[in-house]
Amino acid sequence: MADPQSPADEQRKGPRRDASGRIVSLTDLVAYALAGYVISVLGMVAFDGLFALLGMGEFGDLTGWLAVIFPAIIFVEQFKAAAGHRGRAAVAPAAGLLAVVLGVLAVGVASGFPPLVSGALGALVTTVVYAVLWHLGLAVADRG
Repeated sequence: MADPQSPADEQRKGPRRDASGRIVSLTDLVAYALAGYVISVLGMVAFDGLFALLGMGEFGDLTGWLAVIFPAIIFVEQFKAAAGHRGRAAVAPAAGLLAVVLGVLAVGVASGFPPLVSGALGALVTTVVYAVLWHLGLAVADRG
């Protein structure tokens, strides 16, 4: 008979979650969202390179904003998991609006670069800002 491992010995797979499935640590949420961002960017670079090789445009013409796809899926999952938390309906749109505004400002700063680069920067700023505001916003809403 195999010896069951103690919980301390088990390796954790993925971020720490509460009983409802919400990621409980800000660092875990940011790391998980950034992993999704990196996967999205790698996919965009591969597709944009393929399109450039096939003569369907120049490399860098694909919008980098597509890098927000996987993080957005993660954030929707977090919104659903936070069904019992007060303030989630207020925190999500407020965090989303501020995150997108800051992302657009980042794109404006990087406007001299190709759309792939400037959009990816905007998506990065949006991803990190939303993750931080979502996590901290829920923490504040739960206290009040």
